[in-house]
Amino acid sequence: MALLRKKPATPDALAIAREMDQFDLLIEDLDSEYGQGWLGAGLDDALTQIAGLDPDATECVILAVQRADEGELDPYVGIVTAAKARGLPVLLVVEELTATALHRLVRAGADEFTPYPMPEGVLAETLEKMRVASHQPAHVGDMSARRGMILPVQGIAGGVGATTLAVNLAWEMAQTPRKVSRKVCIIDLNLQFGSVATYLDLARREATMQLLTEPQGQDKAAIGDAMVTYGKKLSVLTAPPDTVPFEIVENEDIRRILDVAATTHDFVIVDMPSVLVGWTSVVLEMAETYFAVMELDMRCAQNMLRFLRALKAEDLPLEKVQYVMNRAPGGLTGGGKGRVKRMAESLGIEYNVMLPDGGKAVMNAADQGVPLAEGASGNALRKEVRKIAGSLAELAEKQQTDAI
Repeated sequence: MALLRKKPATPDALAIAREMDQFDLLIEDLDSEYGQGWLGAGLDDALTQIAGLDPDATECVILAVQRADEGELDPYVGIVTAAKARGLPVLLVVEELTATALHRLVRAGADEFTPYPMPEGVLAETLEKMRVASHQPAHVGDMSARRGMILPVQGIAGGVGATTLAVNLAWEMAQTPRKVSRKVCIIDLNLQFGSVATYLDLARREATMQLLTEPQGQDKAAIGDAMVTYGKKLSVLTAPPDTVPFEIVENEDIRRILDVAATTHDFVIVDMPSVLVGWTSVVLEMAETYFAVMELDMRCAQNMLRFLRALKAEDLPLEKVQYVMNRAPGGLTGGGKGRVKRMAESLGIEYNVMLPDGGKAVMNAADQGVPLAEGASGNALRKEVRKIAGSLAELAEKQQTDAI
């Protein structure tokens, strides 16, 4: 039922609960924060009340949810969606809610959440945090506010060297000479069999799983805590310790993680799974450049053809894709050069990057858990990846100069 109180002409806040009188401590905090300026509502009239609010006058919608409400979350999801459609921030006040239910409400658009009963002063602190966020010049999800380059790397087939390129590119980006300090991270989104941790001799962390499945995944602090550091220069978000279905994360989860990473790092290297998943389109749209790695064989040619068809069918930005030929024939002379040319012509693409075969040194470095720069600094593949890193660094510096 709705809380019986004098209705303000234009409420400063709207609080909604199935039974508001079961949240007596919340009522006390709201009285302390807003006096008589807030309005209480039940589920039945919540949507009507939201429709009548003035987004310029009402600060937020506060939605109180109990564990007993988990079986009927649809009305709460609808309330969050309706409030966000009106441009109103939503604060969840949750009492013993499971992570799954909380995650669903956050995915619907809720901005913040706090447990109930709340420690003294927590409501005021959370509301102040929301006020500050609402006055930021650009939201973390706003692509115009992004300063870091997102550089995904995807293998068109298994074993073509995509992770080798991703790991070594990330390390070279962190090492490339520069005028100012540069922050680089690598994110392993191959959730089932990601091997970035293996290539850098790092432990896979449970924190990654929590980041993917809990609403705190949108928070800068949570993402920073989930990352580990390699060589004091490279931040790494490993794949989860156990294999998980790709559907465990949705588009908005990936978008938030990459948004946060790009606001805290200058370069974000993303090691993608070698399959297309629902959120591949999100990564491609957010990318500065999307490296598609293949080899000179029929398997890769057929997979690349399917890859291109899928991107065209979804009207995705193909112009962002850079085609990488790994283990290219030595010197690209004679028959080897002709084979590469014929494959490119048959696929209707142009190879932007040609990587030499690094030989056994590549596998040895991976087994030792070190980048090629440390395990085989003179390796031909390492030298080529270093050139790519240098080109990307120059591009980033030029973009920053042009923006000034």
